[in-house]
Amino acid sequence: MPSRSLSPWGGRRRDLMNQFEEFMNDFDLLSPHSGLSDFSPAVDIEEKDNMYLVTADLPGMKKEEIKIDLSDNVLTISGERTRESKGEGRYTERTHGKFMRSFTLPSRVDPDKISAQFENGVLRITLNKSEASRGRSIKIQ
Repeated sequence: MPSRSLSPWGGRRRDLMNQFEEFMNDFDLLSPHSGLSDFSPAVDIEEKDNMYLVTADLPGMKKEEIKIDLSDNVLTISGERTRESKGEGRYTERTHGKFMRSFTLPSRVDPDKISAQFENGVLRITLNKSEASRGRSIKIQ
């Protein structure tokens, strides 16, 4: 004897769930509070004796689309990652949009000795500390 489903939707349950999932995904993409509507790159900051190293993941971007500023010891990385293509029949989870990440550095940085490299979607900023902010050992006499 064949088994019978107790679900009121019968075999249509999967179709109904797929439609609900698509609706929720579309709702999330349109919501201004959704994490998918804004792009915020992941950043690592490493402090060394004489410098800071800031590494940011910016996949799919060109170096011309990225701006780096240092003002009052605050490092700001900003830019905009655009969507590759638009159209119907498309599902996307990759984020896009304008972003700005700012970091207050705990000691003074020499603005003349900052360098940045961008390769394979990874931005590396080297910020050398000023001589006055570097620690030093004091010999006891």
